[in-house]
Amino acid sequence: MKQSVVIEGMKCEGCSNTVSKLFMAIQGVERVLVDRDTKLATVEADREIAESEYTDALAETKFVVSEIK
Repeated sequence: MKQSVVIEGMKCEGCSNTVSKLFMAIQGVERVLVDRDTKLATVEADREIAESEYTDALAETKFVVSEIK
């Protein structure tokens, strides 16, 4: 299953690396591609990931999930 997650607050390559690492830690996530310019993280997982799981993964950061497509 593939989901696109719009994330606010990413400003640099380090930001996108942090988001990628945190999303990879979510159970079932197999691959994450983050593009800070488009604010989009493309997540491939073996199941549908709930918005709350993405939000929880970013809880201790400045990043905010604004939409899941």
